[in-house]
Amino acid sequence: MNVNFDALEQIPKILELLKQLLDTKNNQVEKRWLSTKETAEYLGYSKDAIDSKVKSNEFLAGTHYHQRASKRMFDKSVLDKWVIGIDMIDVCANSNINATIKHITDQFVA
Repeated sequence: MNVNFDALEQIPKILELLKQLLDTKNNQVEKRWLSTKETAEYLGYSKDAIDSKVKSNEFLAGTHYHQRASKRMFDKSVLDKWVIGIDMIDVCANSNINATIKHITDQFVA
């Protein structure tokens, strides 16, 4: 077995670089808001497909994205739910129903 001693001498330097890389990764803040281009990359769609989903109301303003002037930003957490099939409109409706029921029952108890 041949041992390359030059390579062995590089191990501490490689280890230090790996530690720095890990520190950098651990200190990164994950983005919540994505541009249309970033959304396309994140979901694996083309930018045109994302625009089409916006125009067809598959992605809803105020739910999946927010737009100011020409800047459209998508909420990554809502997109994640969309991918696994959780309909945010149903989630919001259920939340409103629960709040209404609580309000009505609180009136009877008071």
